[in-house]
Amino acid sequence: MPKKTNKTNTGQTIALTGATGFLGGHTLHALVEKGYKVKALTRRPQAEMTNVEWVEGALDDAESLKQLMGGCTILLHLAGLTKALNRDIFFDVNVGGSKHLFNAAQEAGISHVVHVSSLSAREPKLSHYGASKAGTELLLTARKWAFSWTIVRPPAIYGPGDKEILKLLKATRYGLLPAPGGTGNRFSMIHAVDMAHALVALCDKSNGQAIVEIDDGKNGGYTVKDVVNALPDTGKKNIRTIPVPFPVLGGIGAVNGVIANILNRPAMLTLSTAKYLCHPDWTVKEPRRFKHTEWSPQFGLKAGLEDTIEWYRKNGLL
Repeated sequence: MPKKTNKTNTGQTIALTGATGFLGGHTLHALVEKGYKVKALTRRPQAEMTNVEWVEGALDDAESLKQLMGGCTILLHLAGLTKALNRDIFFDVNVGGSKHLFNAAQEAGISHVVHVSSLSAREPKLSHYGASKAGTELLLTARKWAFSWTIVRPPAIYGPGDKEILKLLKATRYGLLPAPGGTGNRFSMIHAVDMAHALVALCDKSNGQAIVEIDDGKNGGYTVKDVVNALPDTGKKNIRTIPVPFPVLGGIGAVNGVIANILNRPAMLTLSTAKYLCHPDWTVKEPRRFKHTEWSPQFGLKAGLEDTIEWYRKNGLL
């Protein structure tokens, strides 16, 4: 379990985007727990929280961005699309919206920006999402801003509140766990609570002008078989890992893409995301590994999955 976080009476107010999302929710609570005040951007009304000011608006709404930044010293930028109907929409929101945000941050005198990117930005030709994340990174790295910045590339994030890994865990009921691309593919992982606490640690402006990659500390990451072995003991011996080669996954993704366009509703699995999922190495590269004196991961994969599964069961999802 995570160790208790000592509160910091900094007097600082943090501007936060993406607070209503999965990782954003964990980050919001971690910031308040640490003693920060938070101004959080939201598209719709939210329940009141102590030391949190909700700012209704969007990344393309200049007035709301100005209000969001007022009185803040640090910006944590988590907002972004993870699924969209096409490449243009990914770029309009993830890159275009971030450009508006960074410009507003500079005008407001923000001193430091922490941007949550993705390991997918390392391979921008594989997916539209990865390309848009690489494009957003370029906004920061290619221009001289008045503020300092840190880009954080997380791997697969899981934990209480995540609905994506739930789909995979449900497949284990049938004794199967799919392995996109092949059973030898490797990927890093991190529990959302650890990821959130890392972002809080970065509010000290360390790792300036750097692109860092973060995981749960497991060098070389995991395979799908490792995930099976980390599951609670009940029934896991009967789970088989099934390789799903790209021609199969890509075919399903292509069909999903056609249906998504007909319904005008974005799908998570498309041809673009199939290319991303089948890539053989989504592990953290050691030269970029995130290090901080005030942070270390508290959840290994086994403990993290137990925590996540317990939350699913308490909420009637598994």
